Amino acid sequence: CSKGYAVEDPGIREILKIVAYVVWGLGIIWIIAICFLQKRIRLAVAINKVAAQFVYNNPTILAVPVVQILIGFIWLLVWIICASFLLSQVPADYTPSTAFATYTEAAGNSTTPGACTDKWPSGIVYKYEGNLSSANDTCTGVYGDVSNIEPLCWRCSPPRYVFDVKFAGAFFSLLWNNAFLVALGQLVVAGACAQWFFTLAERRGKENVIRQSLRIAFRYHLGSVAFGAFILALVQFIRYLTKYFRKQAAAQKNRVMVIVLRVLECCLWILEKFIKFLNKNAYIQVALMGTNFCTSAKNAFQLILRNMVRFGVVAVLGTVIHFIGWTVITVSTAAVGYFIFQAFHPDADLLLPMFTYVATGYMVAQLFMNVFGLGVDTSLQCFIAAEEMGISEEYVPSELKSLVDSNPGKKKWALLGGSKVAPM
Repeated sequence: CSKGYAVEDPGIREILKIVAYVVWGLGIIWIIAICFLQKRIRLAVAINKVAAQFVYNNPTILAVPVVQILIGFIWLLVWIICASFLLSQVPADYTPSTAFATYTEAAGNSTTPGACTDKWPSGIVYKYEGNLSSANDTCTGVYGDVSNIEPLCWRCSPPRYVFDVKFAGAFFSLLWNNAFLVALGQLVVAGACAQWFFTLAERRGKENVIRQSLRIAFRYHLGSVAFGAFILALVQFIRYLTKYFRKQAAAQKNRVMVIVLRVLECCLWILEKFIKFLNKNAYIQVALMGTNFCTSAKNAFQLILRNMVRFGVVAVLGTVIHFIGWTVITVSTAAVGYFIFQAFHPDADLLLPMFTYVATGYMVAQLFMNVFGLGVDTSLQCFIAAEEMGISEEYVPSELKSLVDSNPGKKKWALLGGSKVAPM
């Protein structure tokens, strides 16, 4: 080939041709999807603009995840101290006190568990050297004479920690408290965004919506937050319990059960992701309508079903924007830190400072983009609520007014028979 290179193998040429056809086909599908979904894409772009405007008008909302991290860190330190005490309470009979003749009896092999390692956490196998001054020792016999006995020199040492019912209760409290703290932050941000969205344009950005959201969340919705967090913590606890049983099955050399429990773990992981997604949207409904958690979860699920295409396009575009924002914040923080450090310390080693700059940029990016992402989700639900109730002219920001569906009720409500959402 005069302007390229020749592929001599005909099989590889055929594979490359098929791959090219697939790529062209995907490209055509992509172009068709963009043409048919242009209004949804414009909506997703406008929703992101509105969320950015919310963060711009209320910059103190970025303090919510910072306070969450501080409270969570203090709570985690206290929990670690208490959990360390519980973990260290190893029962005296956890491992056998008797001695064994061979290492295999005590430690087992690849197919059979040993007496010391038949459960998890496993005990430690060591060789007892005996006591030559003893007349009745399991390893050295009578003053070192083992002619009349079988030496039993292998013994078990208990592990340094075990998991029991008391630790299980403490671990569940950790999961529940963490889920509660995250959920409360989501509710506060969603409430602030919803109140900002449903404020008249001339007053938008001038009222302290964060203080109002905090007051409403702590006064009316702590029960909904606790209940949603309990459901999530319960699923997480069952998943970790399955992992514990998998470790026990591995200690028992039961490979079939290990595979079954791995599959169950994957299913529980998927369920956990779904519950996190549903809970987040349910908390937005709680902030938007003031209903309890179960009603809000049902409304959120129906809302997503009625607007699957909208939610899908916003999710895809949001993922791209989240990645771009995370990358820009992290890289720019590292770059600025590099130039500042070079200006003040040109001869110093850059490894540790650059690691610090990148870590700081990553944390800031995560905090900002998480708040921004929740603002996007809340703005979308607020937009749909205003659209379905016919109050878009009064409340919908200018970026979204041209995208309002003129008759959403007949298209969506007749299909599912739900009750329309209303802002609190």
